[in-house]
Amino acid sequence: MAMTERPLAAIAIRQVEKRTGASRNALEQTAALRELGYRVVILAERGAVDIVQAAGAELVRLRRWPFKGSFRRFWFNRRVQAWCRRHRPAMLVSHGDVVTDDVVYMHNCVHLASQRIHGRELPAGHEVAAIHDHVLGGGRYRRVAVNSRLMAEDFQTRYGIPAERIEISYPGYDPGQFSPSTARQRRDEVRRSLGIDPGRLLVGLVTSGNFVKRNVRGFIDMAALLEGRAPGRYRFLVVGKDDMSSLKRYAREQGVESAFIWRSTVPEVEELYGALDLFVLPAHIEEFGRVVLEAMACATPVLVSCHVGSAELLREGFERLIMTEQGAEAWAERIAELLDAPDLQQTLGTRLAERATGYSHQRQYEKLRASFEALTTPGDDT
Repeated sequence: MAMTERPLAAIAIRQVEKRTGASRNALEQTAALRELGYRVVILAERGAVDIVQAAGAELVRLRRWPFKGSFRRFWFNRRVQAWCRRHRPAMLVSHGDVVTDDVVYMHNCVHLASQRIHGRELPAGHEVAAIHDHVLGGGRYRRVAVNSRLMAEDFQTRYGIPAERIEISYPGYDPGQFSPSTARQRRDEVRRSLGIDPGRLLVGLVTSGNFVKRNVRGFIDMAALLEGRAPGRYRFLVVGKDDMSSLKRYAREQGVESAFIWRSTVPEVEELYGALDLFVLPAHIEEFGRVVLEAMACATPVLVSCHVGSAELLREGFERLIMTEQGAEAWAERIAELLDAPDLQQTLGTRLAERATGYSHQRQYEKLRASFEALTTPGDDT
């Protein structure tokens, strides 16, 4: 008897590589869809064949429009739609650049980011905004998945998407890498390597990059206030890939150049979390901010802006770790307050690590699988 052919699922994402959160998301989706019995094809302009094949999917490279501009993303959508007309997948998963009748996974709010960071609206025809407006404004999808309630509320207001069609899907973390034991086993050694003298307190802002979005300049202002109140008590660590020259110059102008340590991203980032006394993320906007969850999992106390999506994980029981005020003065006062309570700080770290366990990769993967399973249920029109 012939075996029934597995249904085909296509995942449309312009680039798929291991280093980005969106790519990891696409590979996790591949695993979930395969468990549900699908044959999975990833449609991309750029991708690593070995990574895609290791996930059990087939990579189909679509021709890339060679010139910059909004048409490039609309071209990708056209190529995906043409492929789907030929191959007729049972499900099409979009990562924001493709119209689908199924589910769209959104990773950023470009309109809101421009308002928060630059104080202005995006120009007409902006490359990313134009395709997002086209995909989300069309309303064909059955579901839109977002990284946080912050994103959900923006899309509900901006595009009129009903709440029941939006799914909040928080990114997860790897408990094998991020835990109190793995983060702190070399704490003293790492602090010495960073030049932290005994008795000094280390406050850090760890991120992948984009120092403007993450408000590193504001972090320098906080450092200047703290240094003015207690000279020599604090050191400040900034980690990420971005141009540091102007910010180093600004730190020098504020008189705190010697208090700062600058590092690029490192694979063993958990050791940096473990070396900190306090992790801060004063970002103007962060659609989620996985670094906050990672720091929590390492039992490192955190202090985050209310404009950071992962602050939503702190809303019940940890409200004082969410800053609604954005001025450097208020941040400096709260940082000093937290670091002046060492017993509370130790207890706080343990409680944060316990909270983080609910958002491990496995927990979030199970939710992802259940979400796809619901989409395959006959009569599910939510």
